Amino acid sequence: MTLSKSPRQATPPGTTIAESIHFLNMPPADFARRIEVSEDFLERLIAGGELMTPDLAERLESVTGSPKAFWTMLESKYRRSL
Repeated sequence: MTLSKSPRQATPPGTTIAESIHFLNMPPADFARRIEVSEDFLERLIAGGELMTPDLAERLESVTGSPKAFWTMLESKYRRSL
């Protein structure tokens, strides 16, 4: 018997953002303030309802330490998978 592998589905960058918030042990409100967005925007971003702009990726880099290119790559892969 063989198992078929299904292609891995890309997840929204928000999944990684939520993990970063948890890893940094930072309240979401503080994280939103540090990346200069509203809490509502952050919630939509985490859910995949907002686009990752180059400017936002740069702000995420300054808070998380993950490079801007990492965030834009996640966004690109996610949008292509839709």
